[in-house]
Amino acid sequence: MIFQGDLAPVGNSISLATSVDCRLESQLGPHQYWLDSGTSALALALLDAKSHFPDVDKPRAIIPGYCCPDLIAACVYAGVEAVAIDISPNDPAYDLEALRLHLDANVIAIIAVNFLGIGERLQELRTLISDLNLRTRLIEDNAQWFPSSVSEMEFSSDYVSFSFGRGKPMSLLGGGLLCAKAPIAIGASEHVQNRVPSPRLLGLKITAYNLLLAPQLYQLLNRNPWLSLGVTRYVPLEKIEHFDVYRRALLDENFTLHCARDNTVAQRYDSVVLNNGVQQLAANCTVRQRQLLRYPLLCRDDISRNKLLQQLSKAGLGASPMYASAIDWIEGVDGKLVVPDALTNARDFAARFMTLPVHHGVTEKYMSRILSLLSSA
Repeated sequence: MIFQGDLAPVGNSISLATSVDCRLESQLGPHQYWLDSGTSALALALLDAKSHFPDVDKPRAIIPGYCCPDLIAACVYAGVEAVAIDISPNDPAYDLEALRLHLDANVIAIIAVNFLGIGERLQELRTLISDLNLRTRLIEDNAQWFPSSVSEMEFSSDYVSFSFGRGKPMSLLGGGLLCAKAPIAIGASEHVQNRVPSPRLLGLKITAYNLLLAPQLYQLLNRNPWLSLGVTRYVPLEKIEHFDVYRRALLDENFTLHCARDNTVAQRYDSVVLNNGVQQLAANCTVRQRQLLRYPLLCRDDISRNKLLQQLSKAGLGASPMYASAIDWIEGVDGKLVVPDALTNARDFAARFMTLPVHHGVTEKYMSRILSLLSSA
């Protein structure tokens, strides 16, 4: 494997080409808030949502039972209690019946996660809120997906957040965006601080990042037992800052590169795992799927998942367990989360789930090795 190197689970090269133009600013609607991270974008949405519920003493926000702990970090920063609700069987979307049981006037927001490019059932969530005659805001969290055409930039949620962090669909090694239906309240916007990063330092970081995506160099990181790459843990959000000018100059070219990507690699995986029964994701996940950040693979049981994951990882083929557990078992979340009911489906999902790489580094030689292992699974 030394000659072949290891594939990163996620990540495309970042262009350093700059432009004064930014098509996104003219295409994403009138109320845009460009910030330092996707977590900051979520926190700002929650702060604004909370401002519309001055009568609620203990505001709550609903999050999925299988998700990134950054959602909790945003809630903690905003002074909102995070409540984890179970997901559906074989599906990262909410269990709607479980969700209905815990929606009341204290719930100021539901965070609807676009999971790796598999969208939430937004219309069903809006209908549920309406049926219960609630004022609950809907926050669409698109940290793991980014639109690649103007037709995908029409949103109906109260807030829509994006991330430009490391390993995101359109990475700039940092940055976030919040699009809102209406202007953010003054009290919420006052949380946003100025930011003055060094363009030279950021350029060097991006250059280093691009180099480390090469399999032979990534292998040095991936096989280092001291680094613990990919471990998911809670990291608190300490402040919200503005998006910096240098990253803005990088947006246009990197958006062009993002739009040029497709789901060809994912379709190659589909051709094998659907035919041999390895893929156990619910059928309606395919209907909600757009451009994927990683290929989602839900195995039949934890034993087959662990065996396949071990084989792919040993061969350096970019497989990852994603989040290793339901959200309440993630390191660092103790005392920061309410779990009203057992996250049964989320635990089952975590035990059987893994991802495969779909980025530009998955060349034909890597693809043939991955497909061979999937075929024998």
